[in-house]
Amino acid sequence: MLVPIPVEMKAGSGGFTITSGTVVVASGPAVAEARKLVDGLAPAMGCRLQLADGGEPRDGAIVLRIDESLRQLGDEGYQLDVAVNRVLITGPKPAGLFYGIQSLLQMLPPAVFRQAPVVGASWVVPCVSITDYPRFGWRGLMLDTSRHFMPKTFVLKLIDVLALHKFNSLQLHLTDDQGWRIEIKKYPKLTEVGAWRDETVVGHAGKKPWKFDGRPHGGFYTQDDLREIVGYAADRHINVVPEIEMPGHARAAIAAYPELGCHPDQPLKPWTVWGVCPDIYIPTDKTIGFVQDVLTEVLALFPSKIIHIGGDEATKEQWKASPVVQARIKELGLKDEDQMQSWFIKQMDTFLAQKGRRLIGWDEILEGGLAPGAVVMSWRGERGGIAAAKEGHDVVMAPTGWTYFDYYQGPPEKEPLAIGGNLPLKKVYEYEPIPKEMKPEEAKHILGAQCQLWAEYLPTTRQVEYMAFPRAAAMSEVLWSPAERKDYTAFLVRLAQDLKRLDILDWNYRKLDKE
Repeated sequence: MLVPIPVEMKAGSGGFTITSGTVVVASGPAVAEARKLVDGLAPAMGCRLQLADGGEPRDGAIVLRIDESLRQLGDEGYQLDVAVNRVLITGPKPAGLFYGIQSLLQMLPPAVFRQAPVVGASWVVPCVSITDYPRFGWRGLMLDTSRHFMPKTFVLKLIDVLALHKFNSLQLHLTDDQGWRIEIKKYPKLTEVGAWRDETVVGHAGKKPWKFDGRPHGGFYTQDDLREIVGYAADRHINVVPEIEMPGHARAAIAAYPELGCHPDQPLKPWTVWGVCPDIYIPTDKTIGFVQDVLTEVLALFPSKIIHIGGDEATKEQWKASPVVQARIKELGLKDEDQMQSWFIKQMDTFLAQKGRRLIGWDEILEGGLAPGAVVMSWRGERGGIAAAKEGHDVVMAPTGWTYFDYYQGPPEKEPLAIGGNLPLKKVYEYEPIPKEMKPEEAKHILGAQCQLWAEYLPTTRQVEYMAFPRAAAMSEVLWSPAERKDYTAFLVRLAQDLKRLDILDWNYRKLDKE
């Protein structure tokens, strides 16, 4: 009952029983993964299995072994062979062993995920032979912590559930108009001022007159918090991608440092409503220096090779009306405000490249010319991704119609308040990240896809959980499993077992519709 379904799986007869006498065997780089298996089994079993040195199969043991001859499976591939007398997990890299462990845990009774001893349980793994590896290298989820702050404990809980479903990327949306969520030592007002808004609009922001809840909202992650999150994720082979919005979605930063905006004489506060805010960074040398100072501290916290700079929904009205910006456009020999944004993004691209990193942004970064080496995250449908791939740029697909998990999951009158749209489970499962019109040489630029949890209408972590699963389980299969292995009816059968695991993990998923 695995989710996502493996590439190849052949069932045997009988099963291997894990008891307190079972030994976990590993050596070298496999030892760290073996410890994770021991740690994972210990609470429900009420004991810690012995960890022994070695790499060869032996009776009564679970053996984890790095085998570089399996490199055709890729860094995240693995083989899992369960016999009545032993279990063998092999892979060319530690990540493969980790995913083999996730499959092993999923084959045990769901009670294995309990955090207290389960009396009278029988821990039997059915005999099976699995060869498995992911279809895509980017299997991501984005969590918006700016619109509503999400506590560190919840982020860690989310990482655990993502790892179980073989996701390998978590994007943290850390800055926006409504809140700045990352401590920057050089600019303390970003969190002293920018992390707190006076109140929040109630109901849909499109309906006026606006009503507000009258309650201050805020919070931020200290740099120590982020080091803990990044380390916790890395231990589970998940890369954390920070998103620092620019040049739009910048009101919280401008509220903290008014000189970064186009109207420094007009004090602002972090925005209390949703939608596209007109406030935008003024593209002066001082602002460029500020953003690069921020990124310098971000790079010290996040080892991710790819850094997200947003780039979306940057309205240009303030630039058009600003004599300073118009003079800057003329000074740089640019055609218009779109080229001004492109120039701004290219400054960040060059800066990140000099630091050995790559820039990724929402598909608006295509406007005015795409920075060399930039990766495009295509959200306004797939056309931006297709255009970027044709130009030889790597792409992460994130189109609203299939990956925006802030959309309703059913009839709005029967669902909690959401931003709009409709994205049922089946539609997520049927998503194909590679558009049919793409040529093979273009398709190779599709790194994968990502689901988005924008949090304007997700005020609590329980609501985030509800909107994430089971749709994220469906997306895990889209991104990991071969397209020809997908079968929605069969997925629902396996999903029923997966939901039992989520029950035990105290995850507030949406219940399935009755077919």
